[in-house]
Formats: sequence, C-alpha cells, structure tokens
Amino acid sequence: MPEQTAQVVSVSDFEKKKWSNNIWRFGAFKFFVDFQLWIPIWVIYLNETRGFSITEITFLDVFLMIILVILEVPTGIIADRWGKKVSLCYGAFIHAVAILVFSFAGNIVVIAISYTVVAVALTLFSGADSAFVYDSLKAAGRRGEYQKIWGRLHSISLIASVVSLVLGAFLAAATNLWFPIVISAGLMLIAWIVALTFKEPPREEAPSSYRETILNAVNVVRSKPPVYTMMLFAGFVMAIAVSFSILLQPYLRSHGIEIKFIGILQVPEQLLGIVAALFAYRLVALIGIGRTMLLCPVAILIAAVGLGSFDHIAAFAFYPLTGLVFAMSFPVLSTYFNDRIPSASRATVLSIYQLTFSLFVVFFEPVLGWLADTRDFPTAYLAAAIILAVGTPALYMFWRRASIREILIEQEI
Repeated sequence: MPEQTAQVVSVSDFEKKKWSNNIWRFGAFKFFVDFQLWIPIWVIYLNETRGFSITEITFLDVFLMIILVILEVPTGIIADRWGKKVSLCYGAFIHAVAILVFSFAGNIVVIAISYTVVAVALTLFSGADSAFVYDSLKAAGRRGEYQKIWGRLHSISLIASVVSLVLGAFLAAATNLWFPIVISAGLMLIAWIVALTFKEPPREEAPSSYRETILNAVNVVRSKPPVYTMMLFAGFVMAIAVSFSILLQPYLRSHGIEIKFIGILQVPEQLLGIVAALFAYRLVALIGIGRTMLLCPVAILIAAVGLGSFDHIAAFAFYPLTGLVFAMSFPVLSTYFNDRIPSASRATVLSIYQLTFSLFVVFFEPVLGWLADTRDFPTAYLAAAIILAVGTPALYMFWRRASIREILIEQEI
C-alpha cells in the first residue's frame, strides 16, 4: 500500500507540472500572437495605400464587429465542447491566413473577406484564452494565482506589441506598407505551432449539444446579476477606449508625423499598460474591484477631454491613459468573470461579454470616425467624453446594486 500511495502522488505531481507548463507555453503563444508588425501601420495602409477615408475604415471595422457579434457565442461553444486548445490552434492558423489575405487587399471585396476571416480567428481566441489559463492553473492547484499570472501574461502581450510597434513602423518606412503585413502572417504561424504543444486542461463534462451549451451559458449569466451588469458596464467603457485606437494613426499623420515615428510614439502607451497589467491585482487587493473599475472611465474621460481641448500634437500625451485602462481592466475583468463561471460554460459566457463589448463598439466607432472625418479630431474626442459622462454613472450603479445584493444573499446563507 505505501508504494501504491507514493505512485499516485508522483503521477499527480507529474500531471500538475503538465498543467503548469501550459502557462509558459501560453506566454510564448501570446507573444507571437501580438508580435504583429502590421499593427502600427494598418490604418495608414488602408488610408494611404488603398485610398479609404477614416469614415470608410471605421465602417469596415463595424463590419468586422458585426461578424464578431454573429460568431462570438458559436465559437465560444467550440472551446467548451471540444477544448480550449482546439479553439486556440484553429484561431492562430486562421488568423495567419486572414493577415495574408489582408496584405493582398486590393479592393473592398478582398478586404471584406479578410475581415471575415479575422473575425473567425478572434472569436476562436476570445474566451478560450483566459479559460485555458484559468482551467490549467485550477488543475495545477494554483487557481489563487490566476489574476497575478493573467496580468503577467498580458504584460507579455504588451511587450510584444511594443517591439512590433517600433520594428513594424521602421520596416514599413524602409520598405513599404505591405511588407510588414506579410511577415506578420509568418509570425502568427509560429503561434499556431506553439499552440499545438498545449495540453488540454481537464474540465467539467461538456453539454451534449450546441443548444444545451448556449442555454447553460445564458442561464449562468441570467442567474448572476453581478456578471451581466459588469458585462454591460465594462463593455460600454472598454468600447470607448478601443474606439480611440482607430483614430490614433490618422491623428498622428494629421499632425505631420512620419511613418517611421508612428510606432515609437505609441510605445509609452504600451509601457504604461505593462505596468498596469503587472500591478492590477495589487490595486484590486488595496481598493477593491469596484473602485478599480471606476478608475477606468475616469481615466478615459480625462484622456478624451484632453484630446478634445486643443488640436495639437502635444495633446497626444493623453493617449497613454487609454492603454493603461485597457491593460489594467484585462486581468481584473478576467478574474471577476472566471471566478463566477463554471468550467463547462466558461468560454461561452466569456464570449457573451465579448459580444456585448462588440455591440458597443459597433455603435461608437463609426460615430467617432465620421466626426473626425467631417469635423475634426477634437470634436470626435469631446463626443466620446460626453457619451462616457452620460452613460457611465447609471451602468456603474446598476452593477453596484447587483453586487451589494449578492453579498447580502451570501451573508444570509
């Protein structure tokens, strides 16, 4: 009997090590997923090489978001039914194809095709990535470390983004706007190869059908008011922050910034994001989830008012605040949702949040793009400030009441 007991412990430790190994492998995967040289120049590429206006580019992005909305939950089901590894592997391979198609986007039809393929890839990542890490840590007996580790993994993504911003812009300036896009397709293929080495973490028994999976996920969300109210609040705020990103490159070009410097000027935002992602869990421990999330719209509001107050390149100093918010919210929201979602529905429920976020972006992005095109950039930013100031208080209080009710119910139990 003693020998058998020792053998069981040994196997258990070996299994835990395999789940833990998923973490550093996922870090390598995320590095190559976000080490994309086309990021600092893609709006300029469409604007200056392909001849699209900012309004047209924002409507193309809306098209992408609509496809995301359509595919978000179905692809989340793939992760819950067939595994997070499967979803991440398909996502990386399809994304590589999408980038390659985008590089040959000579007309609106080809661009629409590339955007559709990108949407498929992004929705395969969405929800499956954080669920994969959460379930791996849970299997390794390290669930309590999730928020800290997810923040570190997100900082790896931001480091990759920093490097790609600088290299991508310089490569585009040295060659052309097309070349960095093609190279990025190869980098995404490396991410796919890394994903093939993942070990699927154990999970609860998956539902037997798509319909059952969707119903389970919807029931989870409906039964947890703090979850769906946080989805609405965070989706609204993050959509404003993300909508700023599509204006960033043309904003810099409108002030005469050369392409080779576009990436460098975006680096402070990413560096601030790295710090935010690494220390977000400490901030939550210090002031709580409620106050931490309340800081997000405040920071974006400051950025919007600053950018909207005067049309000068100096106002760009406010832009890093949007990156700080997005980076800080990433590990905080992921932990908040994952702690309240059962494993069998985790990816699907997280996809519902992404769907909510995408719907807000579909509304905000074209409005801001149209204002930047027909009026000017400060007008677009001030409009964002007004939207944020009007919508945030009600949505925050909506979540706050649901959260307080949850705490009172738990105390009664």
